[in-house]
Amino acid sequence: MGLFWGFFQVGILGYGGGPGSVGLIQAQAVSGYHWTTAEGFAQMLAVAYALPGPIATKLAGVLGYRVGGIVGATAALAGVVMPSLAVMAGLYELLVHARSNPYVAGLIRGVGPVVVALLVTLVLNLIPQTLPSWKPILFGVVALALLRGLGWPAPVVVLLAMAGGVLFLRP
Repeated sequence: MGLFWGFFQVGILGYGGGPGSVGLIQAQAVSGYHWTTAEGFAQMLAVAYALPGPIATKLAGVLGYRVGGIVGATAALAGVVMPSLAVMAGLYELLVHARSNPYVAGLIRGVGPVVVALLVTLVLNLIPQTLPSWKPILFGVVALALLRGLGWPAPVVVLLAMAGGVLFLRP
């Protein structure tokens, strides 16, 4: 029940999609329910970003499976998907019709800065585990230059980083 409830909270509060949910998932998995360590979460996150598909469901699936096998994965996936499915199925039309209402528009605009704060918190929490020395920091700087400076597609940069990690970051 903890897996379902923990990921249900992520699903209902993870405004802005997967990236906005990652910080909530980390809080639930590491600090809240202690399903994994900060280092374990950082490793799962790295693998999850390297694979196709929505990040929140990948993390729910792997954490759920690690904690409770197939039943745990099913519970976590159901928890993370149900809120957005219910909102999309039941409340989408209401929001579309009410978006010109200043209160609804303010509600939607008010959540954006919180999503940014969650992402910044996630980055700050991941720094000690992912950037322990100069080599990973160099990988991050190069990745940022490729993504933002040269406009390379993220999957290409991730694949290059994985290859570079095999060559230069082995323990």
